[in-house]
Amino acid sequence: MKYINSRRRIVGTVVLDAVMITLSFFVAYFVRFAWILPTDRGIPAIATYAQLLFVIIPVYLWLFREARLYEPTRHIRRIEEIFLVVKAVTYAIVILMAATFFFREYTYTRLGLLILWFFSCVFIGAGRYILIQWIYLRRLQQKNLIEVLIIGTGQHTHHLALWAKNNPHYGQKIVGVLTHDPANLGKHVEGAPIVGLTSQWEEFIEKLHPGLVILLDPSFSRETITEIVVACEDRLIEFKMGADTHGLIAQNVGVEYIGSIPLLGFRPLPLDDPWNRFIKRSFDMFLATAAGLVFLPFGAVIAALIKCSDGGPVFYRQERTGRDGRNFGLLKFRTMKPDAEKETGPVWAKKDDDRRTAFGEFLRRTNLDEVPQLWNILKGDMSLVGPRPERPHFVNQFRESIPRYMARHKVKSGLTGWAQVHGLRGNTSIHDRVKYDLYYMENWSLLLDIEIIVMTLFAFKNAY
Repeated sequence: MKYINSRRRIVGTVVLDAVMITLSFFVAYFVRFAWILPTDRGIPAIATYAQLLFVIIPVYLWLFREARLYEPTRHIRRIEEIFLVVKAVTYAIVILMAATFFFREYTYTRLGLLILWFFSCVFIGAGRYILIQWIYLRRLQQKNLIEVLIIGTGQHTHHLALWAKNNPHYGQKIVGVLTHDPANLGKHVEGAPIVGLTSQWEEFIEKLHPGLVILLDPSFSRETITEIVVACEDRLIEFKMGADTHGLIAQNVGVEYIGSIPLLGFRPLPLDDPWNRFIKRSFDMFLATAAGLVFLPFGAVIAALIKCSDGGPVFYRQERTGRDGRNFGLLKFRTMKPDAEKETGPVWAKKDDDRRTAFGEFLRRTNLDEVPQLWNILKGDMSLVGPRPERPHFVNQFRESIPRYMARHKVKSGLTGWAQVHGLRGNTSIHDRVKYDLYYMENWSLLLDIEIIVMTLFAFKNAY
């Protein structure tokens, strides 16, 4: 039943997209020729012009598929869904513009395609949003849920159960957890019942018949794992196994063959590509320059208020570690009392930190203390978006205790980042922060940068 529902949902999504593409096309047609921008040659016959739909719809749907917008199980936020749609539509319009050069029998206006781009983003994005809201509503009503059996207890089980509990709209309902320890029987993990022992996995797969089995017990042998996979396949149950036991397995793991030997390794990051680095740097320069000019008068007022508050320096320069492990001087508006770390040494800021000045508390709470780092961006020390740079003192500690911590230094540090917009800043988990940073590095795109910048405007959690 799970697979049938998934297929129906995908087919429904494809049909909805095709309807919205067609609607966008006809709205763009009338806007271009009959409403705002009529031509001297009159309105072309709609029947002839509509033949372009036989090209437009397949191109759109193919690019949506390439953007992974038709995957059966996707745990993606609504804003990410909209950004993916905009990205795919943009690629589609570029391809269609190039294709119009080969149509000699009839001239398709390129301005019409630009108008089509706008209405496609609006209508397809709105259709997707409404569909997601409808799916979320059904799941909140306990409909079309995916029942999950977890084999194993531990930190990952706790995190997964907590995620399912806090995100009921994704439709993951944990119906049982199996444990090694008989003393845990009858207890719960974040509301998920511990129903049996891991050695009874076959009995509970047969009894509960879940839609998904997740193995999170690293002690299982290869032979036992194979038996579980076969048992799930025999019952048409999806199987997944936790691979991120030590934070070492990432999304960009790939297989490379040397001779006939398959070798696992990390694929190149998107920002290893010189063209992507050029695009990101150009975007940084443009936006940092524009933001700097806009903020300049406000910055002068802030500087005057800092100076008048206690007579101390306006700016605070702190050594941080950036790309390739190189240190640089990070610039901020001063928010702490002079010599705030004279007695304590390097420590993180914390909530209700008495080292802050009264005006500095406001600057930190509103993120305005970070604005001078636009200068670091223009100099090339930093980027607008990337992993936040840390002080060398803490870097030397974390590289010894946090797996893959130094991997985050393969790209430029950022004024804001994927971890920060999710509240992972200040005195929060470094393990979680590294995972978010690695996700950003492995999934970088210009649209993701734009999304993070927009989210930063509303991200004030743990800003102290």
